[in-house]
Amino acid sequence: MGKLALVWGAAFALRLLYIFQSQRSPFYDFPLVDAKTYTQAAAAMALGHFGDQPFWQPPLYPYFLGALYALFEPSFTLPRLVQAALGATLCLLIFRLGRVFSPAVGYLAAGLAACYGPFIFFEAELLPPALALVLNLLALWALLWAVEGRPRRLLLPGFLFGLSALCVANVLAFVPVAALWLVWVRRGRLVWVAALLLGTALAIAPVTLRNYYVGGDWVLISYNAGLNFYIGNNAQYDETVAVQPGPAWLELTARPRVEAGVIQPSAQSDFFFAEAWDFIGQQPFAYLKLLLYKLYLFWHGDEIGRNQDLYFARQYAPLLQVLLWKCGVAFPFGLLAPLALVGLGLSYRNGLLRRPEPLLLALFAGAYMLTVVAFFISARYRLPVIPILLIFAAYGGRELYLLWRQGMYRDLLVGCGAAFLLAIACNFRVGTMNVEGDAHTHYRLGYVYEKKGLPINAVAAYEQALTLDPDIKWARFNLASLYARSGEYNRAIAAYGEFIRRFPEVARARLALGNVYLRTGRYAEAIAAYESLLSAKDADAADLYGRLGYAHAQLGQLDQAASAYEELVAAKPDSLQARLQLGELYEQLERLDAARAEYRQILAADSLHAAARYRLAHLLFFADQAEEAKAHLQQVIARAPDAVDARLLLATQYIVEHRAAPAMEQVQAILAVQPDHYQGNRLAGHLYMVLGDTLKGVEHLEQFTEYYREGRSAEIFEQLRKQWEEQLQGTVR
Repeated sequence: MGKLALVWGAAFALRLLYIFQSQRSPFYDFPLVDAKTYTQAAAAMALGHFGDQPFWQPPLYPYFLGALYALFEPSFTLPRLVQAALGATLCLLIFRLGRVFSPAVGYLAAGLAACYGPFIFFEAELLPPALALVLNLLALWALLWAVEGRPRRLLLPGFLFGLSALCVANVLAFVPVAALWLVWVRRGRLVWVAALLLGTALAIAPVTLRNYYVGGDWVLISYNAGLNFYIGNNAQYDETVAVQPGPAWLELTARPRVEAGVIQPSAQSDFFFAEAWDFIGQQPFAYLKLLLYKLYLFWHGDEIGRNQDLYFARQYAPLLQVLLWKCGVAFPFGLLAPLALVGLGLSYRNGLLRRPEPLLLALFAGAYMLTVVAFFISARYRLPVIPILLIFAAYGGRELYLLWRQGMYRDLLVGCGAAFLLAIACNFRVGTMNVEGDAHTHYRLGYVYEKKGLPINAVAAYEQALTLDPDIKWARFNLASLYARSGEYNRAIAAYGEFIRRFPEVARARLALGNVYLRTGRYAEAIAAYESLLSAKDADAADLYGRLGYAHAQLGQLDQAASAYEELVAAKPDSLQARLQLGELYEQLERLDAARAEYRQILAADSLHAAARYRLAHLLFFADQAEEAKAHLQQVIARAPDAVDARLLLATQYIVEHRAAPAMEQVQAILAVQPDHYQGNRLAGHLYMVLGDTLKGVEHLEQFTEYYREGRSAEIFEQLRKQWEEQLQGTVR
């Protein structure tokens, strides 16, 4: 077995081991943020749904996932296995490129890549880096191959750069640099540049045309560039770069629509670009300071997470505990960066950068670094530079070793001194790892547990998040919601109250607090909470009036309850349930004409509405309109033979009319459905007495007495209560 096969096998084995270990993580089978977006898009694509809007994010990675899902089935493990193979292949490509220095540099760089902790971590995430890095190095390798032949060869590296841009768009900024390199190498022959650019365009053009076809908007690849540029270039960099998924993120992304009425995707991106350029133009010194800060972060050893904490992942994977850590030094990047910079300096000193191949690698690393610094820094976004840095680090390490072997101690001392000073800078204030995770990590952990149906774990995670940072808004809100759902109402009330104290602008918290008050019978406090929301922006007035009506009714404040339901009906005139509740309130207030009017409106909209027809019949009897009332009851019974209340009311009317036989028919039907119906037994006893069957009459009257003592009463009020409870649960239609 060759050396390269051993490198590939070792790299693949390490990645398999990490995948196996990381299955213990709650995040393994619950993608968040970008990973969630990619997997959802991939699942839709596997079913043939490719979206009807321009792409928000570069589309190649979801297409890659979608192809796997279509060929096999949606899985959280299969893509990781494929990416592990890509990661092992990346090591071979690093060898091929490192060989431009020497085979020894290639092997050393490939070996370092095989066990580079951040590679192993990100290749097991459902994110683009694994695919993008392989495409980047294939494109560089193809470019070195193509420049030795005819110009048409340049179509291939151009196409590969285009494909890589469809995965992570930053690489597109290197294409003009590669074109200038070509001009230098081929002594100004522009046909070579044209072939490279044509290859890139051939890869990207189908996506651009697709975006225009589905959205009528010229979006080159995706329209998230403007927002990302703004996140990394504004006066509140630390705040915007820390915005977490959820309402705050939605509020940020909605700014073009809310503030400028911008709907078109490309215009939304332009809005954010304009915001960032305004900052740059108005505060140039602050911008320069920010650039220097981001440049420092790029070369700092710390692995900055983006909606994920690389160091927290060590809890679930012992392999990562060896390959990724901080203890005075941030391993591995805190050692890689200074050694790579020394290697770059030595390659310049030794004249290697006058050769096309090493120069191309250095240009790629420099250009890509500038794109990351131009936006914002995270471990994931600087990862595409790492393969080139590994090559220069391998070269630097080998050169220092050769200086030692050759006895060139003065040069060795200079090189080691430079590496030492750079290591101090790259690890300045690196500190120790927070192995327990930061506040946002515990917030995400709580969210995952909550969605997985593990409320106890979720509560513990949210509480830990708030212990670390009391101002994580949605951790506090979700914790209060969990308390409410688990019946810990006092804790829920306290948690919502604290949330409102810290974040008074969030109206939904006051709504949630009002709902807890309502559920616990604290109706006056619920009313105060709901009334405070009526003037809030985007308030659902109809829902609030329904809840207010219920709360007032429970306090016996029927006039106020009716007023609230009148507002509800005005807001939702098609809500038959709301009209029914309003009619029943009018009955309680003895506003019978108004009640009848509501029931008739319901029947005009839905002639099969049994409850409204029954209530209308009941009121018609009081208005001496017995024939119409009986007709309504007969319609109810015809459609629902087990409608006990309708039969009872009809039987009562027949008794009033001294028609014992039809009354007995209705009563017997009632007792056939519900033998313990106490009113049915009372009427049966009375009717049997009238019809001369005294024994049966006495028997039913005794049953009536027995059932009555069991407390079967207050039917209309109970019906009202049930209907109001249904509305509280959101069943108003």
